[in-house]
Amino acid sequence: MEDKLYLITGATGHLGSTLVKKLLDNNENIRALILKNDIENAPKDVQICIGDITDKDSMKEFFAVKDYRHTTLIHCASLISIASKTNPRIWNINVEGTRNVMELAKANNIERIIYISTVHAIKEKPGIIEETDDFSKDYVEGPYAKSKAEAAKIVLEYAKQGLNVSIVHPSGIIGPGDIHNHNHSVLTIKAMNTGKIPCAIKGGYDFVDVRDVVDGILKCEEKGLKGECYILNGEYISVLDLINIIRKHKHKAKTNIELPYFIAKIIAPIAERISILLNNKHPLLTPYSVYTLNTNSNFSHKKASNQFDYQPRNIEESIIDSL
Repeated sequence: MEDKLYLITGATGHLGSTLVKKLLDNNENIRALILKNDIENAPKDVQICIGDITDKDSMKEFFAVKDYRHTTLIHCASLISIASKTNPRIWNINVEGTRNVMELAKANNIERIIYISTVHAIKEKPGIIEETDDFSKDYVEGPYAKSKAEAAKIVLEYAKQGLNVSIVHPSGIIGPGDIHNHNHSVLTIKAMNTGKIPCAIKGGYDFVDVRDVVDGILKCEEKGLKGECYILNGEYISVLDLINIIRKHKHKAKTNIELPYFIAKIIAPIAERISILLNNKHPLLTPYSVYTLNTNSNFSHKKASNQFDYQPRNIEESIIDSL
C-alpha cells in the first residue's frame, strides 16, 4: 500500500500546473483529473484520469483511492470569465461541479481537502476585507463571482457534515508558468509589455504570485482548520504603477497617462465587442474588468500569516517573472 496520494483537479491551469510542479519536486504521488479535449496539456510524471467534474460517473477512477493510506484533494478546477455575457457553463462547472467533487470526496473518505475559491466570492465592504463564512451570490457582482460564492457556501455545508475541507481565496494570480495562456491577468501584463495596452486605466487591484498561492495551499493543507477560510492575497498596485514597472524593466521612461474611469466604462463594451468579432477567446478589456479595477481591493492575509506563516513576495518580482 502506498503512503499518500494527491488528487488534483484543474491541473492544466496556471495554478494547477504550478501546484503539480511543486508536488513533483517534493516527490509526491499525484493523480490529475483531465478533460478529454485537454489531454495534450496533461502534466508529465503523474497519474492521468480522463474525467469531467460536471459528470460524477466520469470521476470514479479519479476517486479510487483504496491503495493509499492518506489522501489530499486540491480542487482547482473552475471556469473563470470576465465577459459580460453569462455563460451557463460557469455555473455548471463552478457550482454543480464543485458539489459533485465534494459529494464524491465524502463518499470516498478523502482525508484532507483544499478548495480553491477567490477573493471575488467575498462580499465587498469599506475598509479592510477579511475572511467570512457568509457567502451568497446576491452579495457579489458578475457571473464568475456569483458562482464562486455559491460554491464556497456548498463547501462549507460539507465541512459541517464532517468533511475535512478548508477554503483558500487567492486574489489576482500572476507570476511565471502560464504556459497555456489561460490566465487573464498574465495576458494583460504581456499585452502591456508589447504595447497592446498603451496606457493605464484609473484604478488597480491586488495581485499575488502563483508560487506563493501554491505555498499557501500546501501550508493550509498541513495547518489550516476544517471549515475555515483563508485569504491568500499579495499586494495592491495601481494599473499605472504596473505599467511603469514594466516600462522600467524595458528601460523606458515612466508614463503618467491614465484613462479616467468614466471613459474606460464607455470604451469597455466596445472593446469587448471587437474582441468577440475577432474571435479572441481572452478579451482583456470588458465592463466587468473595469468595474473590478475600481472596487475595494484592501484584502488582508493576516489570518493565513498567523496560522501557517503565509508570506507573499514583492509584487515587482512577480510582475517581472510573469514576463
